[in-house]
Amino acid sequence: MLDKQSHMPLYAQLKDELADGIKRGTMSVGSQIQTEAELMKQYGVGRATVREAVALLVSEGYLVKRQGIGTFVSSRQPSMGFEPLISLTTSLRARGVNPRNVIVCNEMFVPGPELLTQLRWTAPETCTHVRRVRYAESAPIAVEDSWFSHEFQNVGERFDLTGSLSHIIIEELKVDITRIDQVVVPRLSSLEEKTLLDLQGDARVLQMDRWIYIVDRETPFYTLRFIVPTSIYSLGL
Repeated sequence: MLDKQSHMPLYAQLKDELADGIKRGTMSVGSQIQTEAELMKQYGVGRATVREAVALLVSEGYLVKRQGIGTFVSSRQPSMGFEPLISLTTSLRARGVNPRNVIVCNEMFVPGPELLTQLRWTAPETCTHVRRVRYAESAPIAVEDSWFSHEFQNVGERFDLTGSLSHIIIEELKVDITRIDQVVVPRLSSLEEKTLLDLQGDARVLQMDRWIYIVDRETPFYTLRFIVPTSIYSLGL
Protein backbone atom coordinates (compact mmCIF):
# COMPACT_ATOMS: atom_id res chain seq x y z
CA MET A 1 0.00 0.00 0.00
CA LEU A 2 1.01 3.62 -0.41
CA ASP A 3 2.45 5.61 2.48
CA LYS A 4 0.97 9.09 2.44
CA GLN A 5 3.39 10.16 5.19
CA SER A 6 6.42 9.28 3.07
CA HIS A 7 8.59 11.95 1.46
CA MET A 8 8.41 10.00 -1.81
CA PRO A 9 5.62 11.37 -4.05
CA LEU A 10 2.52 9.20 -4.26
CA TYR A 11 2.81 8.77 -8.04
CA ALA A 12 6.35 7.40 -7.61
CA GLN A 13 5.13 4.97 -4.93
CA LEU A 14 2.25 3.85 -7.15
CA LYS A 15 4.59 3.41 -10.10
CA ASP A 16 6.86 1.16 -8.01
CA GLU A 17 3.86 -0.79 -6.66
CA LEU A 18 2.56 -1.51 -10.16
CA ALA A 19 6.04 -2.31 -11.50
CA ASP A 20 6.57 -4.83 -8.70
CA GLY A 21 3.28 -6.51 -9.61
CA ILE A 22 4.38 -6.81 -13.22
CA LYS A 23 7.79 -8.23 -12.25
CA ARG A 24 6.19 -10.81 -9.93
CA GLY A 25 3.75 -11.87 -12.63
CA THR A 26 0.69 -10.62 -10.74
CA MET A 27 -0.10 -8.76 -13.96
CA SER A 28 0.85 -10.96 -16.91
CA VAL A 29 2.35 -9.71 -20.17
CA GLY A 30 -0.45 -8.85 -22.60
CA SER A 31 -3.06 -8.31 -19.90
CA GLN A 32 -4.95 -5.05 -19.57
CA ILE A 33 -4.35 -3.09 -16.39
CA GLN A 34 -7.11 -1.58 -14.28
CA THR A 35 -8.83 1.59 -15.38
CA GLU A 36 -7.91 4.97 -13.92
CA ALA A 37 -11.06 4.95 -11.80
CA GLU A 38 -10.30 1.47 -10.43
CA LEU A 39 -6.72 2.42 -9.54
CA MET A 40 -7.91 5.65 -7.92
CA LYS A 41 -10.36 3.71 -5.74
CA GLN A 42 -7.95 0.88 -4.87
CA TYR A 43 -5.07 3.15 -3.82
CA GLY A 44 -7.04 6.15 -2.58
CA VAL A 45 -5.32 8.64 -4.89
CA GLY A 46 -6.38 11.23 -7.45
CA ARG A 47 -6.50 10.95 -11.21
CA ALA A 48 -3.31 13.00 -11.70
CA THR A 49 -1.37 10.59 -9.47
CA VAL A 50 -2.56 7.58 -11.48
CA ARG A 51 -1.82 9.20 -14.81
CA GLU A 52 1.72 10.20 -13.76
CA ALA A 53 2.48 6.68 -12.49
CA VAL A 54 1.16 5.05 -15.67
CA ALA A 55 3.08 7.52 -17.86
CA LEU A 56 6.32 6.57 -16.08
CA LEU A 57 5.63 2.86 -16.58
CA VAL A 58 4.96 3.48 -20.28
CA SER A 59 8.20 5.46 -20.64
CA GLU A 60 10.15 2.62 -18.98
CA GLY A 61 8.63 -0.02 -21.23
CA TYR A 62 6.50 -1.89 -18.71
CA LEU A 63 3.20 -0.74 -20.23
CA VAL A 64 1.91 0.20 -23.66
CA LYS A 65 -1.14 2.32 -24.44
CA ARG A 66 -3.46 1.28 -27.27
CA GLN A 67 -5.55 4.15 -28.52
CA GLY A 68 -9.23 3.70 -27.76
CA ILE A 69 -8.69 0.30 -26.12
CA GLY A 70 -6.68 0.70 -22.91
CA THR A 71 -3.27 0.16 -21.33
CA PHE A 72 -1.57 -3.23 -21.38
CA VAL A 73 1.45 -4.93 -19.82
CA SER A 74 4.18 -5.12 -22.43
CA SER A 75 7.18 -6.47 -20.51
CA ARG A 76 8.35 -7.71 -17.13
CA GLN A 77 11.71 -6.05 -17.69
CA PRO A 78 12.17 -2.29 -18.09
CA SER A 79 13.73 -0.94 -21.25
CA MET A 80 16.52 1.62 -21.10
CA GLY A 81 14.67 4.74 -22.06
CA PHE A 82 15.38 8.04 -20.38
CA GLU A 83 16.72 8.57 -16.87
CA PRO A 84 14.17 7.20 -14.39
CA LEU A 85 12.41 9.72 -12.23
CA ILE A 86 13.64 8.33 -8.97
CA SER A 87 17.13 6.85 -9.46
CA LEU A 88 19.29 5.84 -12.40
CA THR A 89 21.62 4.07 -9.96
CA THR A 90 18.78 1.85 -8.73
CA SER A 91 17.53 1.23 -12.26
CA LEU A 92 20.95 0.13 -13.55
CA ARG A 93 21.52 -2.19 -10.59
CA ALA A 94 18.12 -3.75 -11.20
CA ARG A 95 19.38 -4.65 -14.70
CA GLY A 96 22.55 -6.21 -13.31
CA VAL A 97 24.67 -3.30 -14.56
CA ASN A 98 27.32 -1.77 -12.29
CA PRO A 99 26.79 2.02 -12.03
CA ARG A 100 29.58 4.50 -11.33
CA ASN A 101 29.37 8.25 -10.82
CA VAL A 102 32.39 10.52 -11.21
CA ILE A 103 32.22 14.05 -9.80
CA VAL A 104 33.89 16.55 -12.14
CA CYS A 105 32.67 19.72 -10.41
CA ASN A 106 31.49 20.58 -6.89
CA GLU A 107 31.24 24.31 -6.21
CA MET A 108 29.23 27.04 -4.51
CA PHE A 109 28.49 30.35 -6.22
CA VAL A 110 25.77 32.92 -6.94
CA PRO A 111 24.29 32.31 -10.41
CA GLY A 112 24.14 35.04 -13.03
CA PRO A 113 20.99 36.18 -14.88
CA GLU A 114 21.00 33.40 -17.51
CA LEU A 115 21.42 30.56 -15.02
CA LEU A 116 19.01 32.27 -12.64
CA THR A 117 16.33 31.98 -15.33
CA GLN A 118 17.20 28.32 -15.93
CA LEU A 119 16.90 27.60 -12.20
CA ARG A 120 13.54 29.44 -12.10
CA TRP A 121 14.74 31.57 -9.20
CA THR A 122 13.37 35.09 -8.81
CA ALA A 123 16.37 36.46 -6.89
CA PRO A 124 20.09 35.60 -6.67
CA GLU A 125 21.15 33.23 -3.89
CA THR A 126 24.14 31.00 -3.27
CA CYS A 127 23.72 27.56 -4.80
CA THR A 128 25.65 24.31 -4.71
CA HIS A 129 26.46 22.99 -8.19
CA VAL A 130 27.49 19.38 -8.73
CA ARG A 131 28.42 17.96 -12.13
CA ARG A 132 28.76 14.21 -12.50
CA VAL A 133 29.49 11.86 -15.38
CA ARG A 134 27.36 8.74 -15.04
CA TYR A 135 28.76 5.37 -16.14
CA ALA A 136 27.24 1.97 -16.84
CA GLU A 137 30.20 -0.34 -16.24
CA SER A 138 32.99 1.50 -18.15
CA ALA A 139 30.75 3.32 -20.64
CA PRO A 140 29.84 6.98 -19.99
CA ILE A 141 26.09 7.28 -20.47
CA ALA A 142 25.12 10.69 -19.09
CA VAL A 143 26.28 14.10 -17.92
CA GLU A 144 24.34 15.37 -14.94
CA ASP A 145 24.29 18.88 -13.50
CA SER A 146 22.56 19.49 -10.16
CA TRP A 147 21.90 22.80 -8.43
CA PHE A 148 20.76 22.91 -4.79
CA SER A 149 19.32 26.09 -3.23
CA HIS A 150 21.05 27.91 -0.37
CA GLU A 151 19.18 25.91 2.30
CA PHE A 152 21.22 22.85 1.28
CA GLN A 153 24.69 24.34 0.78
CA ASN A 154 26.28 21.69 3.00
CA VAL A 155 24.87 18.75 1.03
CA GLY A 156 28.35 17.87 -0.24
CA GLU A 157 29.77 17.78 3.28
CA ARG A 158 26.98 15.65 4.73
CA PHE A 159 26.54 13.04 2.01
CA ASP A 160 28.45 10.95 -0.51
CA LEU A 161 27.66 12.62 -3.84
CA THR A 162 29.01 9.67 -5.84
CA GLY A 163 25.94 7.70 -4.77
CA SER A 164 22.26 8.23 -5.61
CA LEU A 165 21.29 11.90 -5.36
CA SER A 166 17.65 10.85 -5.60
CA HIS A 167 18.09 8.75 -2.46
CA ILE A 168 19.70 11.72 -0.70
CA ILE A 169 16.83 14.03 -1.69
CA ILE A 170 14.03 11.63 -0.76
CA GLU A 171 15.42 9.65 2.17
CA GLU A 172 18.11 11.83 3.74
CA LEU A 173 17.04 15.45 3.27
CA LYS A 174 13.46 14.40 4.05
CA VAL A 175 11.97 17.28 2.11
CA ASP A 176 8.25 17.36 1.35
CA ILE A 177 8.04 17.41 -2.44
CA THR A 178 5.00 19.24 -3.75
CA ARG A 179 5.68 19.36 -7.49
CA ILE A 180 8.10 18.15 -10.15
CA ASP A 181 8.30 19.80 -13.58
CA GLN A 182 10.22 18.21 -16.41
CA VAL A 183 11.05 19.11 -20.02
CA VAL A 184 12.87 16.88 -22.50
CA VAL A 185 14.29 18.14 -25.80
CA PRO A 186 16.52 16.48 -28.47
CA ARG A 187 19.48 18.46 -29.80
CA LEU A 188 23.01 18.23 -31.15
CA SER A 189 25.71 17.58 -28.57
CA SER A 190 28.16 20.30 -27.56
CA LEU A 191 31.92 19.91 -27.83
CA GLU A 192 32.22 19.45 -24.06
CA GLU A 193 29.49 16.78 -24.06
CA LYS A 194 31.24 14.93 -26.88
CA THR A 195 34.41 14.84 -24.81
CA LEU A 196 32.72 13.68 -21.60
CA LEU A 197 30.50 11.11 -23.30
CA ASP A 198 33.00 9.95 -25.94
CA LEU A 199 30.75 10.98 -28.84
CA GLN A 200 31.71 11.48 -32.45
CA GLY A 201 30.60 13.76 -35.29
CA ASP A 202 27.07 15.17 -35.24
CA ALA A 203 25.99 13.04 -32.30
CA ARG A 204 22.58 13.90 -30.88
CA VAL A 205 21.56 13.91 -27.24
CA LEU A 206 18.41 14.19 -25.18
CA GLN A 207 18.41 17.03 -22.66
CA MET A 208 16.15 16.74 -19.65
CA ASP A 209 15.59 19.68 -17.33
CA ARG A 210 13.82 18.93 -14.05
CA TRP A 211 12.70 21.28 -11.27
CA ILE A 212 11.69 19.97 -7.83
CA TYR A 213 9.54 22.12 -5.55
CA ILE A 214 9.09 21.61 -1.82
CA VAL A 215 6.80 22.88 0.92
CA ASP A 216 7.30 26.52 2.00
CA ARG A 217 9.42 27.44 -1.01
CA GLU A 218 7.87 29.08 -4.09
CA THR A 219 10.86 28.46 -6.38
CA PRO A 220 12.60 25.09 -6.98
CA PHE A 221 14.98 23.94 -4.28
CA TYR A 222 16.68 21.57 -6.74
CA THR A 223 17.27 21.74 -10.48
CA LEU A 224 18.66 18.95 -12.63
CA ARG A 225 19.99 19.00 -16.19
CA PHE A 226 20.54 15.49 -17.48
CA ILE A 227 22.19 14.84 -20.86
CA VAL A 228 22.11 11.37 -22.40
CA PRO A 229 23.21 10.38 -25.95
CA THR A 230 20.51 8.95 -28.17
CA SER A 231 22.94 6.09 -28.89
CA ILE A 232 22.21 4.77 -25.39
CA TYR A 233 19.45 2.70 -27.00
CA SER A 234 22.10 0.58 -28.72
CA LEU A 235 23.88 -0.36 -25.48
CA GLY A 236 21.41 -3.13 -24.68
CA LEU A 237 20.80 -1.92 -21.15
